Amino acid sequence: MNSNQFSIHQVKRLLKKELDVRQLKTDIFKINPSLSDYSGSALWNLFEVIQQEKLIHIIFGKHNQRGYGTFVSTDKRLIFIDAGADEIIFKEVIALGNIISIDFSSLNNIMTVVIPQKVIEIELDYPQYGLPFCEAVNQLINNSLKIDTTEVSAIFDLVERLGKLRQTNILTEKEFSKEKAKLFSKI
Repeated sequence: MNSNQFSIHQVKRLLKKELDVRQLKTDIFKINPSLSDYSGSALWNLFEVIQQEKLIHIIFGKHNQRGYGTFVSTDKRLIFIDAGADEIIFKEVIALGNIISIDFSSLNNIMTVVIPQKVIEIELDYPQYGLPFCEAVNQLINNSLKIDTTEVSAIFDLVERLGKLRQTNILTEKEFSKEKAKLFSKI
């Protein structure tokens, strides 16, 4: 490959991507050292899948319906994947908002994820990472469910101001209702 084939911008982007993949590898090993045998191509593939998301936790185990794979938690979803050398095969993707519960039983080394459609059980190869995985996901779910009371108060203040604009005929009833609905959808 000739270096003249790439622009400076392309080279900078490739170098940034390389640094980001190295950081992902460091993060994975800090979270779960048992995944130290992840190949370079598997890391690149995983990076491509979650590059716009924050890695929360990662474990390896056997899905009760889909076989062995890696279970990844990001700040947006849980992803159960088979991270082969050439590509990542998605076995299960669950939005965090769909999780009813996630727990780990140290008695049988099973992590259980309950979603509206089904119950998923994953038998962990390294059970010491089961509880930290579940705690990290539960904390993330609980934090996303908390309503900021300051924000709610500010929304009510805005609705009150909109009401005054409606009373003085600056806003029509339809405009008021539309804006009020937008504000309440943020709560």
